[in-house]
Amino acid sequence: MLHNGTKVVNNVHLSSAGKKLVLSIRKQKYLCPECKKTATAKFKDTNYHDHFSNAVKAKLVRDLSLSRPMCEIAADSFTSSNTIIRSLESVENNFKVNRNWLPSHLSLDDFKSGKRFSSSGMSMCLINAVNHRIIDIIPERNNKFLRNYFIQYSYKARLSVMTITVDLYAPYRSLIKELFPNAFIIADKFHVVTQAYTAMNKIRIRVMKEYGTGTHEYRALKRFWKLLLKNQDDVDYHRYYPRINFKYAELSDSEVLDRLFDMSSELKTSYEYYQLLLQMYRKNSRQLLNLLTDTSSWNLPPEMRQALKTIKKHRTEIENSFVLPRLTNGPIEGVNNHIKVIKRIAYGYNNFKHFRLRILLSLKNNVIFFST
Repeated sequence: MLHNGTKVVNNVHLSSAGKKLVLSIRKQKYLCPECKKTATAKFKDTNYHDHFSNAVKAKLVRDLSLSRPMCEIAADSFTSSNTIIRSLESVENNFKVNRNWLPSHLSLDDFKSGKRFSSSGMSMCLINAVNHRIIDIIPERNNKFLRNYFIQYSYKARLSVMTITVDLYAPYRSLIKELFPNAFIIADKFHVVTQAYTAMNKIRIRVMKEYGTGTHEYRALKRFWKLLLKNQDDVDYHRYYPRINFKYAELSDSEVLDRLFDMSSELKTSYEYYQLLLQMYRKNSRQLLNLLTDTSSWNLPPEMRQALKTIKKHRTEIENSFVLPRLTNGPIEGVNNHIKVIKRIAYGYNNFKHFRLRILLSLKNNVIFFST
């Protein structure tokens, strides 16, 4: 190879003291005396035909794993938004789904992604229910899309799934039974308890309205709404405080509850039913579940009867949760909250692929090493 002059190239490196750092490098050019082709010397830290060092690109990907908007990352690194997007797409291969494997315990939950990606505006998160690692983010939650998605997994992988923890959304049930023959469905305890929790609030508000604004009962029920929803084991029976709604009488929490129940027998019955539901999950008791579903033992108001109907409908799935009480949708709800933050700081996404990659990067689903 013969020397054939030089070529000056500009390479962007990590900023220094908050200022852009550009290295002007004079590269040696070479000429092949036989084929007359030319070549240019390579620079160790920069790929061929690239003006950004590998250290800059590695830092961009690390910044994308933080809850920061792309425009802010671009401004701090003295690059453009398009460069940030290319850096995001460069890690796509790290998040390829293994279609020949699924964990023994799955957890599914939906989150609001917007009408741009889904006809219903809801997408789905799929995680390992044991170690809480994300398996994938699915753009649609309707049965047709989910069937086409899960059918891509091998039959052996789907057979290996033993439990699937889901909320109370009915369409999931038929799909799970069809695609995961060995899987038991676990109804997430949070969503079951929420049915009774919401009913308690509705009953309290209805009783308040029956008494009318400005009455003593209205103010007391409004002030102590949290106490009505509190776990009975956490109610204080021993410490007394002056209560403004009861003429500053020194009352414990349990005595306040007794006075609230004197205002409405429906409220008292609903409270007992709600507390029994909490106790059932605390003890994983089938006996208490039988008592909850025994309609002859309860004279419930309409709001709480809806919760009873839900419990009876998902009775088998609730019993399954007693066998493996640690499997809940709590971790996936935390993931969904983080997804909302990612979406909010970006003011939404137009491209689902970018949205998915940003979620997986941010939640450290895969371990990615960068050589800098």
